[in-house]
Amino acid sequence: MVDILSQEEIDLLLGSVTTGALQDAIKEEKEEVKGAKISVYDFRRPERISKEQLKGLQSIFEAFARELTIVLPPYFRTVVRVDLVAIDQITYDEFILAISRPTCLVVVNLSPLEGAGVLELSPSAVFPIIDRVLGGKGKSVPEYRELTEIEERIVGKVVDMMLGSLKRAWEQIIELNAKVDTIESDPLIVQIVAGSEMVILVSYDIHLGENKGTINFCIPFMVLNPLIEQISKMAHYAHRVSPEVAIKTKIAILKLLLGAPMRLDTILGRATVRVSDLMELEKGDVLILNQRTDDPVVIEIEGHPKFKGTIGRRGEEMAVRISRIIREEKSPEQYL
Repeated sequence: MVDILSQEEIDLLLGSVTTGALQDAIKEEKEEVKGAKISVYDFRRPERISKEQLKGLQSIFEAFARELTIVLPPYFRTVVRVDLVAIDQITYDEFILAISRPTCLVVVNLSPLEGAGVLELSPSAVFPIIDRVLGGKGKSVPEYRELTEIEERIVGKVVDMMLGSLKRAWEQIIELNAKVDTIESDPLIVQIVAGSEMVILVSYDIHLGENKGTINFCIPFMVLNPLIEQISKMAHYAHRVSPEVAIKTKIAILKLLLGAPMRLDTILGRATVRVSDLMELEKGDVLILNQRTDDPVVIEIEGHPKFKGTIGRRGEEMAVRISRIIREEKSPEQYL
């Protein structure tokens, strides 16, 4: 039922218009709206990840970069560095249309999560990787092309190694069993979700020797959706280590360092010979060293002189007694 104003309410309303009270109230309301903070929101690109969740994701993908920096150098036998560049929220269409053709797209099954992600290795990254695996110096090709079947198998093995690092980076949240599904060169063929779906795009720079390339990891939001709450909690507790855990970690590292083997050499003396004399040496020849047997000898650790000592015997074994520590004086350039 529609409410009907009484005569008294009508008189009050007309009076406020006459005195200007109603205009003042409207003016105050407009000023409040004018002073309010307004943020731009694009309904075509809704951002579904909060700042706290992004912090949690950043810590996970930074851990992934650190793992790759540790795992890849021994395999490639050269210096490898992986740096996290950015984490963005875009649509899947924007990701696909921004990729150059041809490229290397690896569809990754993110089991036990429902769905898949896409790992893109740019041509400037994938061809030096292939060249290095095949025994080269890690050079790129003059003109980018699609990968051959053999090259795809090589990339598949390298990506399997990278997915092991991804598993360790996510172990605080979930036990991932990510596996390579397919490898494609044309971005338009790879369609893991609808083009309008939001995805998380993680961008890395990879430095392989003197070459630099990019790695992009695209994960649809719907795949990460079941883990969002855990990621938010992780952001609160990231980088917080209790004193007890810190002490235990230091003790564990110290134990590992104390058990590390080191080479110790006692230098009895040195001699300089010509190559022609060296080639004529025979059994029983005598080399004259540059110091006497009763002079102090230098004791080196991993090739660095650390002690002075005297040689002798302990029981039936040769031994050396440390007499003093050698203090290395650093040049001004070594402090720079």
